[in-house]
Amino acid sequence: MAVHTGNTAPLALIALLLSLLPLTCTHAVVVDDLYRATVPVAGESDGQLADGYRESLSRVLVKVSGDRQVLEHDGLASALDDASSLVDGRQLEAGADGPDKLTVQFSPSAVNQLLAEAGLRVWGMNRPLTLAWVAVQDGGDRGLLVETGETSEQGLSALLMHEADQRGIPLAMPPADRASNRLLLSEVWGQFMGQLSRASSGLEHDLLAVVRISHRNGNWEASWRYEGAGIEQSRSVTADNPETLIAEVIDHWASDLAARYGVSGGAIETGPRVRLRVDGVDSPGVYAAAKRALKQLNPVKSVGAVEVASDHIVFEVEYNGELSQLRQNIALEQRFRAEDGPENSGENGATEEFRNVRQTLYYRWQQQVVVPPSGAESR
Repeated sequence: MAVHTGNTAPLALIALLLSLLPLTCTHAVVVDDLYRATVPVAGESDGQLADGYRESLSRVLVKVSGDRQVLEHDGLASALDDASSLVDGRQLEAGADGPDKLTVQFSPSAVNQLLAEAGLRVWGMNRPLTLAWVAVQDGGDRGLLVETGETSEQGLSALLMHEADQRGIPLAMPPADRASNRLLLSEVWGQFMGQLSRASSGLEHDLLAVVRISHRNGNWEASWRYEGAGIEQSRSVTADNPETLIAEVIDHWASDLAARYGVSGGAIETGPRVRLRVDGVDSPGVYAAAKRALKQLNPVKSVGAVEVASDHIVFEVEYNGELSQLRQNIALEQRFRAEDGPENSGENGATEEFRNVRQTLYYRWQQQVVVPPSGAESR
């Protein structure tokens, strides 16, 4: 939780707003597709769709619990056979050069209840961002994996990102300009966590993974160190192919993360969260008015301040439904004027529904807008 006071901020304002901040920090990355899965299906018959629902629910249960072994639990067998009863929505797309694709959205509360009744844990939507430094030696060549933008699943970078996405793990890799840094490559291969922690200071992350992958004589091996937020993992695995190897690595990460952050299914909050930076909030009265206006919006479940400065506030908002619905409701409140920012500008180039984002929306408070006496107060 960052609190920026600034030289001109009235001490009384800062003291008041500090007293209103939550005592615990939350993770900034929201995985908004935990309860959704896309699977191939052979056709549109009832039996083929039932197979698709079962496979989709299987993937969702693994993502939400963080445990691949959850599918072996006896208490889930009947639910998997009747997966269609948990479906909130579906979309079937015809495959151009392959099988059709079925995208299924399951009810978060129903999935959580299913896990709770089976005595299994739920790992919520707010998840830490892992920065992965990965060095690969294939024969005599050694290199560093970086962001490449590749979409093919043949590359190790894409394999790692795909498997992390399948398990609901927000994952980042070093920018492409680090690929030629031989010193960094040596530090990753040697797994020197101190140097790499310093090299990561300008890159967004909550956890740090340093991985060494080698391929020789037809065998693949990975060893890693994984640290941050009370987690310290140092392990190695071997496999016959890179796909299995990467799946094993991510499986270990997911297991440790879910063990730390997972809770009983009945205690999890299913609503996603988003952060709103609101500029122009320069007094306790304006803060109270802005918070009250947000709480009165229909999708909003809760509002709390997580950062205070002399001229702005960052709120964390838990909401129901889709992010687009929340934005539409905020747009109806004329005192919030949307401003350009990484999320509002859409510069990430992906649709909101199918990506993991570091959620921050940007607004400016316009106190001079006249609100009808009966309108805002009665909502």
